[in-house]
Amino acid sequence: MMSESSDRRKTIRRNWTELPEKATSSILSRLGAIEILESSQKVCMKWRKVSKDPLTWRKIDMHNDGDLEDMDYDLEEMCRHAVVRSAGNLVDINIEYFGTDELLEYITLFLLDVLI
Repeated sequence: MMSESSDRRKTIRRNWTELPEKATSSILSRLGAIEILESSQKVCMKWRKVSKDPLTWRKIDMHNDGDLEDMDYDLEEMCRHAVVRSAGNLVDINIEYFGTDELLEYITLFLLDVLI
């Protein structure tokens, strides 16, 4: 015979959209920029809203394994998009394996323009 509490655990269903925004932000903060831009922002409207919050983009981790030819997306374009989403709040960025002088110049000029 099942206990009453185990019956309740089986019937309780949680909805991701009911999570507080701080909890959703905490989840997204554990993902890299590629995962947020390519996957998590497409989960639901709430996750999309949180993924657009400039504070989500204080640290941009574009970590990849360096095998750029097997990727279906343009990391430089994704990085520019993430920098714009930061709205000047960027404090740390990882663009290992694909960062170019031109990309660094773009990031610098964008941040200077936002801050001035």
